[in-house]
Amino acid sequence: MSVMKKISEFEREELISRAKSAVNDEPIEWFDQLYGMANRDPTIIPWARMAPNPIMMNWVEKNCSVGNALVIGCGLGDDAVGLETIGFNVTAFDISEHCVDWCKERFPTSNVDWLVGDILNPKQEWYGNFDLIVEIHILQAIPDGGIREKAAEQMPKLLGDNGKMLCIGRLDDGHQTIQPPPWPLKETWLIDSFSVLQSLEFTPFRNDDSLDVLRYYAAWQNTV
Repeated sequence: MSVMKKISEFEREELISRAKSAVNDEPIEWFDQLYGMANRDPTIIPWARMAPNPIMMNWVEKNCSVGNALVIGCGLGDDAVGLETIGFNVTAFDISEHCVDWCKERFPTSNVDWLVGDILNPKQEWYGNFDLIVEIHILQAIPDGGIREKAAEQMPKLLGDNGKMLCIGRLDDGHQTIQPPPWPLKETWLIDSFSVLQSLEFTPFRNDDSLDVLRYYAAWQNTV
């Protein structure tokens, strides 16, 4: 397996800045610009791991029964395909059409339902339909001031009875050292945003390759 080049924080900020400038700092549309700029080169996408998130896979395998899963902001598709391999029927969407087309090219034999979509305006048939929702690094990429709050408000509504939601991202400890995005999230904001659900766990952690960045994974359940 080839090892992806790890870009520096400076390179990351420069790529995002170029993408945002091209769409006049639209809070979400710059994602599609960045995927288009990449021209199928995954090293250009700062958050691309080219493998399923290991924390997601470990948590889901230990805590979930298979069923219908939704991946919010699917990126290059590895998390969605990872869930498919352990038995989930997966719907994966991204706001970027370039991104969704790329996923279909990368995984031509997958049964994942790849869709262009917007968490601010979910498809009607998604409401109450999912046994598992996964959100990784998406909320932290949306600026506050109302847009992020609207996205968070929609997420619990997509869970079916006893459905579970897993979120992974950067945790705001007051020591942000890079230019946003991302905007690390406060634990209190996450707890308040998903107060309609039962909290299952909230775990801070650090990756070995970025010990200066505090992160979290957190899970909730739609109890009935």
